[in-house]
Formats: sequence, C-alpha cells, structure tokens
Amino acid sequence: MENLMGYLGPPGTFTEEAARSYAKDRTFFLKPYPTIDQVFTAIAKNEINQGVVPVENSLEGSVNQTYDLLSGNPDVKIAGELLCRIEHFLLTAPGQTLAKIKEVYSHPQALDQCRFFLDKFLPAASRINMASTAEAAALVAQNEGKAAIASRRAAGLYDLEILRENIQDQPFNITRFFLLALVDAPRTGDDKTSILINLHDQPGSLYSALGIFASYNLNLTKIESRPVRNELGKYIFYLDVEGHREDEKVAHALKELKAKTLFLKLLGSYPRATTPS
Repeated sequence: MENLMGYLGPPGTFTEEAARSYAKDRTFFLKPYPTIDQVFTAIAKNEINQGVVPVENSLEGSVNQTYDLLSGNPDVKIAGELLCRIEHFLLTAPGQTLAKIKEVYSHPQALDQCRFFLDKFLPAASRINMASTAEAAALVAQNEGKAAIASRRAAGLYDLEILRENIQDQPFNITRFFLLALVDAPRTGDDKTSILINLHDQPGSLYSALGIFASYNLNLTKIESRPVRNELGKYIFYLDVEGHREDEKVAHALKELKAKTLFLKLLGSYPRATTPS
C-alpha cells in the first residue's frame, strides 16, 4: 500500500490544509473522503495509513462526531494532533454582491464561527449546513444568490470570488485535528495521552477518578462528556492528560483508574502540538 493519508474532503477543506501541512515534508499521498465516518472506516480497514479529522475549535468547541467515532472504532488510535489557524472567507460566483446573497452554505462549525458577521451583514440569508466547507464552495460556484464560507484555497480551486475576508467572530481561531492510525506514537518527552472512561453510577465516582491524576501531579488538559446512546442521563468521559502512556506516572495512574471504572479505553499517546503563531 502506498503511503496514503485520508482527510475530510473534498479538496479545499481546512482539514485538507492540516493534512497538507503535516504531509509536506513526508512522502504521503492525500486522499479525500466525503465524511469523517469514512475516514475512520478507511483506517480501520487498513485502506490508508493515516487519516486527519477535526476534533475541536477554539470558538465553537468540540466536533462531537469525532468523539463518538473514537468510541465506536476500537482499532483506530490517535497518533498525533495538529493545530491550525483558521481564516474564513465569504465566497461567491463572480459578479455577486452582499445584497444578492439569499443563502449561505458551509459546515455547521464554520457557520457558527462566523455568526456575528452573518447576523450583521446577511441577517435575512438562510444558513444551510453542508458536510464540509469545500463541498459548500463547489455547490455555490455556478449559482447566483448563494455564498459559501470556506478557505482561500477553496476560492482558487472552485473559481470563486472572495466577497469578504477573515469573517470569523474572533481573530484567534484555532482548530485542533487528530491524526489517526492503527497504532499511536512513540514517546517523545512532550506528549499527551487521550482516554475514554465509563464510570460507576454512584456519588463521587468522577471526583475519585480525576483525583488519581492529581495524586500523581498529572495535568488534565481536557474533559469532555458524551451521552451513552442507549440510556438517557448516562455519560462517558474523554480525558486528555499530559504525558505518554509509557511514562511511569501516567502508566500507574491509568492502572489505578482502570480499577475504578466500568471500562477504560486508551485512545492513544502522541506528541503535543504547539499553537501556531
């Protein structure tokens, strides 16, 4: 198999930008997939070596689908994280103006990240969710009265005009992506470990679980809850902790934690990414 890296496509998505950035000094061939689910499936079936999917944005929070798929795909591991600065552009077919725009298409996260701009300049325009920003750009390319929120690269790929630049609500807009594979990454000395746990339904269970990390002086950088789909009011928890699963303190903490949970899934250890300037 060639060195293939899958990503949420089509070409022109921000996920492609993250994948291109990671692969530029490596011998990877990029392969787009129309959904996050299909990237996971391709990894699980060993059709590609690695995959890139969005997981979290600094303005709008987590991409819940990615967390749910991590829970439901036991063979897929997190092998890395990528942090990319996101700049959104309002794109249209040539010759359009703001006054002509009746519909705005994009990924739900992108629409939410540009809420202030849309409320101010396009309050009457319908906001229509798409599977990706690039799919939105492709759709509006031949349509009057429609606009897409997407990347500068998407404008070039689909022959669109940039009607407005940098329309995100805040200038600091960072998206975190996971690099997926069938194995996680070796220890570097500056790592993170992600885990999934399900706790006993009793008072103090979460407090007790989190206290284990405090007792080992380990820093938790993220706690995320997601509903158990077959039972209302029940939750599983995703945790990110500084350190690698092979670090002595992390290994001891995970062993203690496993004894206090209904189940513990190690999602992967991987190098910690730095925030882009």
